[in-house]
Amino acid sequence: MKKTLIYTVPLALTLALVTSACKESIIDSGAYAPQAVTAVDANGGTWRTIVLKTGADVVLTAPAAITSDAYKAELTAVKTGMSSLTGDQKTAVDYWAGGAVLRWNQIARQLVAKYNIAPIYDEATGQFAAFDATNPFANPPYAARFYAMLSAAQYDAAVATWNAKYQHNRPSLAKQGVTPLVPVADVPSYPSEDAAIAEASCQVLAFFLPKEVEYLKAKAAEHKQSRLWAGASVPSDIQGGNEIATAVATKVITRAKTDRFGAARDPNATWKTAILAAPYDVKWASTEIPARPPMLPLAGNVKTWFDSTGIYKGIPAAPALTTTPAFQKALAEVRDIANTRTREQWRIADYWSDGAGTYTPPGHWNAIADDLIRKAQMNELRAARTFALMNRAMQDGGTACWYTKYKYFVPRPSQIDASIKTATGIPNFPSYTSGHATFSAAAATVLGYIFPTEATSLNSQAAEAAMSRLYGGIHYRFDNEAGTQCGNSVGTLAVDWAKLDGSGL
Repeated sequence: MKKTLIYTVPLALTLALVTSACKESIIDSGAYAPQAVTAVDANGGTWRTIVLKTGADVVLTAPAAITSDAYKAELTAVKTGMSSLTGDQKTAVDYWAGGAVLRWNQIARQLVAKYNIAPIYDEATGQFAAFDATNPFANPPYAARFYAMLSAAQYDAAVATWNAKYQHNRPSLAKQGVTPLVPVADVPSYPSEDAAIAEASCQVLAFFLPKEVEYLKAKAAEHKQSRLWAGASVPSDIQGGNEIATAVATKVITRAKTDRFGAARDPNATWKTAILAAPYDVKWASTEIPARPPMLPLAGNVKTWFDSTGIYKGIPAAPALTTTPAFQKALAEVRDIANTRTREQWRIADYWSDGAGTYTPPGHWNAIADDLIRKAQMNELRAARTFALMNRAMQDGGTACWYTKYKYFVPRPSQIDASIKTATGIPNFPSYTSGHATFSAAAATVLGYIFPTEATSLNSQAAEAAMSRLYGGIHYRFDNEAGTQCGNSVGTLAVDWAKLDGSGL
């Protein structure tokens, strides 16, 4: 059993923090200006939660009064520390002021890219590397789950934090004579939303990637400490955020242990029996040399976030058999594009490829959401809500997609016609339906609801992402169309959930 990581900032204010362990590069590191938010959402503590029953589930002890000697000592220490910051400390203040949720999403994407490497084939033994839970293959379904678990933890931690803020109403430091070094939301300071998001993120990510524990601990420590250096929080604010985070992360990790993803890789190779019964005339086969077992044959059985009945109801019927004119027409289209691929089609195939060593198609949409959140100047609560809605929709879309893939075992175009020249790697799993199309449609549907003025652009991007796989020579048009329809359906279920969450959008 993996140990749950708990990092607690001591109540004594210590400004000397070793940050050398935090120097690993981050995707888009340093690109954000300190974020000023447009709204505070004082009712956020009443919003619908995901793993908690309500935002009031986590009960914090009332903090010391601001008139108490203990609090006055904390405040004085913060003021004193702010007057003697080092260059590195000021850099950390600015870095984390770019947004707690956004920065931890960046870290997650970086880690997915680091672990998105398929098990290596050992020539000496004639076998692929054995499964290692401490060194997971962060393929698209894994990544979608990874982002969804992180986002769910961040969101519930933020809701619980908002609930506690307006229950205890400790005034912000800015209202107590402190001039913060960066923009700070005009909300009560206790508990710290940054601490809650940092600690929840740290614990959840460390559960999935135990080899990254020290790195994650260092990032969380720096994040929390930066709010003291910035004049945004006192240590007891940080401690309150830690308590909320631990309660939420425990529930998210419990869900992760029981969501059936652990069996997704099909250790008993049940796919070998399932493929014999699949209702398709030509069955998928690995085109890798040597042939590799298919990726996550049982990922279609993973527990969903949204209504499972509605999700599985949208599973498409089998496509036309390979002997039909409809299939031959679809195959000819792939062949024709492969033979006459334009520079623009090459560009699109490459831009959306999101293959090995990248943050995957779900990560690509997290980057798109990142830009929209910053543009809208969302507070931490709304940023967390955006990612939680989108990432849960993408994971559920991926679950439906993988269920479909291993229901029909439709072969890739180049398996039927070896003359087809692909512009990207051939994924080692069945063709129908397209994961890219499904993930993208689900994400675009959710983001289009949250950012209605961007809906047209988002839908265009989703359509391009789907077409990129046809341009790449690895999917038929019918893969994309069925995947898009499924993704839209799952995205709509997420939007229906959002309409009832109390956020007013």
